[in-house]
Amino acid sequence: MAGWLRKRVSAWAGARTVWTLAFATFLTLMSAWALATPITAPPDEAAHMVKAAAVVRGGLGGEQRITETHHVGVNVSVGYTAVRVPAGYRDLDVTNGAYRCFRNDDKLSVACRGTVATSGDTAMVLTSAGTYGPGYYLLVGWPSLWLTGEAGLYAMRLMSALLCAALLASAVVAVHEGATGGYSGRIALTGVLTAATPTTVYFGAVVNPNGPEIAAAVLAWAVVVRLATDRDGLPHLRRRLVRLGAACVLLASMRALGPLWIALILAAGLLLARPGRLRRLARLRPVWLCLAVTGAAGLAAVVWTLTADTLALPDETLSRYAPLASALKAVFDLLPSYLHQMIAIFGSLNVDAPELTYVLWWVMTGCLVVLSLAVGRRREILVLAALMAGSAFGPMALMAPQAAHLGLIWQGRYLLAVAVGVPVLAAVVLGDRWNALPERLRTRVPRLLTGCWALAQAGAFCWAALRYAFGRSRQFSGGALEWGPPVVGWPTALCLLLLSCFFLLLLAVKSGEGEGAAGDSPAGTVLRADAREETSGTESNGTESMRPEAREPEPSHG
Repeated sequence: MAGWLRKRVSAWAGARTVWTLAFATFLTLMSAWALATPITAPPDEAAHMVKAAAVVRGGLGGEQRITETHHVGVNVSVGYTAVRVPAGYRDLDVTNGAYRCFRNDDKLSVACRGTVATSGDTAMVLTSAGTYGPGYYLLVGWPSLWLTGEAGLYAMRLMSALLCAALLASAVVAVHEGATGGYSGRIALTGVLTAATPTTVYFGAVVNPNGPEIAAAVLAWAVVVRLATDRDGLPHLRRRLVRLGAACVLLASMRALGPLWIALILAAGLLLARPGRLRRLARLRPVWLCLAVTGAAGLAAVVWTLTADTLALPDETLSRYAPLASALKAVFDLLPSYLHQMIAIFGSLNVDAPELTYVLWWVMTGCLVVLSLAVGRRREILVLAALMAGSAFGPMALMAPQAAHLGLIWQGRYLLAVAVGVPVLAAVVLGDRWNALPERLRTRVPRLLTGCWALAQAGAFCWAALRYAFGRSRQFSGGALEWGPPVVGWPTALCLLLLSCFFLLLLAVKSGEGEGAAGDSPAGTVLRADAREETSGTESNGTESMRPEAREPEPSHG
């Protein structure tokens, strides 16, 4: 009894340490972005801040208004909602560009704009997020009830960063748990890191539901892939289902396409499942409870979307995109740009990262994908190929049919909830067959990918910081800073960046502990075991074949 208890406590402490280090890594990095990014610089942030301030004050609806605007070369009608918020939020009015002068002229630094006034009065302010579900805004908007002016806006960002950092840290634990018997949690960790692109981190640090949507998708992919592909029984089932349920509830409530992403993730899990795995899961009551919670959240999100007309299309038609063939060609020409945006794009799609960031990210993704294709099972390879194709060509199916009414409004971040499944799946498959690779690769690849992540993130942050501090025309000319983060200044933001790198180093060391024993099995053993599994199917008793030394007690049905 004492030995069992000691083992359980040790496993719990190890998981807590990994989660804490991962949470600290993501939170410090997101906090640096939250402080160093000017208010309203991110896409649609002004609209989401106004919406959050209204929702926490009971304003779930508002007065609908239609305004003509010029977007991507065409004039389109945009629906806005007028909501009642503190009068200072009029400085964030999405139809007034005075506060966002630096967005309209790349040569200007952030110093050209004013600040949000503090006022005890209220006023009607327009937001383009009026029909969005209230869940995200209730989570991040409450600091505006006590803090006025820009302090309340930065506090909203930090609430969003806390939420996203917790989701990503839980994804790290989900892929790392059970790192025994030849499974490498260290290489699986790099899958979550690769999914956490600079764009993912950036949107997690600002007020935009797209950030928690992507982070929740990373967690959902991590849990589903582990449940479907684990060869060591069903360890940690209940905590995995709790994480999956929480991720799906958040994913469904963040944006209108959330229920679609949940369906795609669960469908991928069905295709990935090992022989006999689905039968085992179907016999367990906690699985059905998790599915019921997920289904209820998805249904509630669909009902809100339909009743609030979140996806309603304008009546007028844009002639240049009216023929579907023309729309498909226009979207196809933009596909490389969408992939570019998934990795690193900041501001109003006008602040890039250095080329090194993009190169390093393609190196990271390429290493994981190529190595996983070399050792993966057929069904894993097929699902991975389908995910890559969907991530690359998905905008043609989702955007082209709507282009005649909305114009080309698609952005790469809209599909990141699907694209993050590529590195997560590739890394978990690779971790499951880690011993099949040469020892030199097993030693160097995790260090290489982790170092690439840190360098790419730091380079993207510093590049954007220079743009905001000096303006694009003087980005590298030096001289006196024209703008700095209010209150804390640039030194604090840079210290947070360095602190994130320090926590990442500790996380990389911790994730590699206990994997030395896994290397005792000769390379190729795992591959041969998989080949036997594919041909033999399930055992006579209906459960999947497992190595005897890795078998764990089946969870109870309670």
